[in-house]
Amino acid sequence: MTISHKVGQPRKLENSIVVITGASGGLGQACAEQFASAGAQLVLVARELEKLEELRNRLAHRGDGEALLVTGDISDPGLADDCFQKTRNSLARPVDILVNNAGTITRATAAATQNEDWHRVMNVNVSGLFYFSRAFAQQQHDGGAIINVSSTCGSVGSAGLAAYCASKGAVNQLTRAMALELADRAITVNAVAPGAIDSPMLYRGHANSALADTVVARNETSIPLGAIAQPQEVARAILFLAQERHVTGTILAVDGGYTAC
Repeated sequence: MTISHKVGQPRKLENSIVVITGASGGLGQACAEQFASAGAQLVLVARELEKLEELRNRLAHRGDGEALLVTGDISDPGLADDCFQKTRNSLARPVDILVNNAGTITRATAAATQNEDWHRVMNVNVSGLFYFSRAFAQQQHDGGAIINVSSTCGSVGSAGLAAYCASKGAVNQLTRAMALELADRAITVNAVAPGAIDSPMLYRGHANSALADTVVARNETSIPLGAIAQPQEVARAILFLAQERHVTGTILAVDGGYTAC
């Protein structure tokens, strides 16, 4: 195994294999940079090969090694199995850390949410995350960690984000269930729950440009620390959960105090 199992010691991420879904997005790229700096071998998953290649080249230019790229739709049940098989074939080792970061959003009330939008959000945010988590659990390999990217919307309601809130609530419950199921294999399962992040999703899908232009200011008024999160701040929380062995089944808020109100 590539990860040390010494009691009381953090997992050593150097030379570990880390799969990151949604790797081409703002938080995905920040996670890739954090894990690469820790010496991990990266497997980057996203839909667009060009964006993944740009990220791989940037990491290689920093001297962080050559990442393995996997492209496809996260909601395709076969993608997770293909990813884990490709990793095994290419690197000859199982996956040590899984970061379920891929996600999507639709901005609509429950009454206004179209069937196709509901299914898209659920297929990406819940089903895709489940497929990759299941593939990780099916490995003949104990130890390691799954870190899911949830949201404050998984714990508190947000009007106009009905499907997104429902999907992230499901992520939280899957996190807790799998933490219990995998505890006897020394596999930890946790989630980070960011509030607003300064990444492309924050600005996407608004009804008009005025709402998109003011989204940062509107979010900041409800955050006690007075600022939205930067992707690297959330990525560092993910790195923490990847290293710590005695934290499992938790939903770690990274929200500037939003859910403390």
